[in-house]
Amino acid sequence: MPTLPKSKHRPWIPKKPKHLREVDNASFYNSKRWRSLRNYFIQMYPLCVNCKRKGEIKNARVVDHIVPINMGGSPIDIKNLQSLCDPCHNSKSAKEGIEYRKSLKIRNV
Repeated sequence: MPTLPKSKHRPWIPKKPKHLREVDNASFYNSKRWRSLRNYFIQMYPLCVNCKRKGEIKNARVVDHIVPINMGGSPIDIKNLQSLCDPCHNSKSAKEGIEYRKSLKIRNV
């Protein structure tokens, strides 16, 4: 006996927003300008800045904005960029996210 295909939409599950950020930076990070700057920066500074301070040597995989774009940092200024390995970038981003959410709560109160 044939069965009907199940729909992917389940009405009892609430829809999630497409992105959870106030500002969507996807168009910037997908731009040719950013990708070429990122490649240049990684070639110039191939080691993780945080690990280097600790006396460790790790290859950087991420070009990070020191002051995030959402918090007023310049997106293209080389002085606002640093090379980080994945663990250092993840911990820095998590700390910034916590601070950012705290600042939103203070403004909304």
